[in-house]
Amino acid sequence: MESDMALKSIFVPFFEEKSAETAFRTAIALAKEGKAHISAVHMRSRPLPPTNVYFPLGGVSTEFTEGLQKAEDALAEKLKGIFSALCDESGVSVMALEEHKDDHGVTASWTDGEGDLLTDYARLATAFDMSVVAAAGDDASPMEESIAESLLFQTGRPVLMCPETGLPDPLEKISVAWNGSQEAARAVAAALPFLQGAETVNVVSVRRTGEPFINTDDITAYLRLHGAGAVANEIEVTGNENATERLDAEIREGKPDLLVMGAYSHSRWREAVLGGFTRHMIHEAKMPVFMVH
Repeated sequence: MESDMALKSIFVPFFEEKSAETAFRTAIALAKEGKAHISAVHMRSRPLPPTNVYFPLGGVSTEFTEGLQKAEDALAEKLKGIFSALCDESGVSVMALEEHKDDHGVTASWTDGEGDLLTDYARLATAFDMSVVAAAGDDASPMEESIAESLLFQTGRPVLMCPETGLPDPLEKISVAWNGSQEAARAVAAALPFLQGAETVNVVSVRRTGEPFINTDDITAYLRLHGAGAVANEIEVTGNENATERLDAEIREGKPDLLVMGAYSHSRWREAVLGGFTRHMIHEAKMPVFMVH
């Protein structure tokens, strides 16, 4: 990446052990070139109100609330242990964001707070260059997808979803899923530091027979102007062929180190009803995916 565009701050939500380790390892790898600061944040659910005040006719028992609190404490301790171990392993200095200087190299901070996971993670992430989360695999919890979506919809910032295999170094081959939307344009602009450093950038667009191709000449020219070796790959689907599956197959065939795409170019309702490439990639991606809504 070019130094003047390098990442300087990365946000990583810590809410589950497996996903936290994957995301934090990825963030450390990303932070090295720009000597960035990583903010690791664990958000506990707000405690339930006292039963005798809010539930005079019966409600949540004291034993139940105490059990929840113990579980929250145990999870927080495990997550902080993962954070500390990875910092030690990678030589990352632990300090507050305000104390960070380039001379320190990669730094990281740990925050253990209370709030709503979906809204408060997103609120905090708006002040960072990027958020990093683990890709939702086959065994992912509903919360993983929900947090990724809240970061996409509520921050205006890029979100990198990375599988357990991690982020290749260097990122030599990058694919761009291009549909001409504002979201795709924002994703390309935000990903320029990665695109400029890649050996090849494959801009993939898809159309159904009889429909006009989405113009990829302008975006490939834009990328070349910025020093990225971009080539266009326009594919056509026919009959009852599934456009999402065809686009996915075309991208996978190129074996990219990273996929750049706009997220939810249609409304969330339409994505939920008709399906869509965004949700497909959130569930099925086996490669790192850089998304912007």
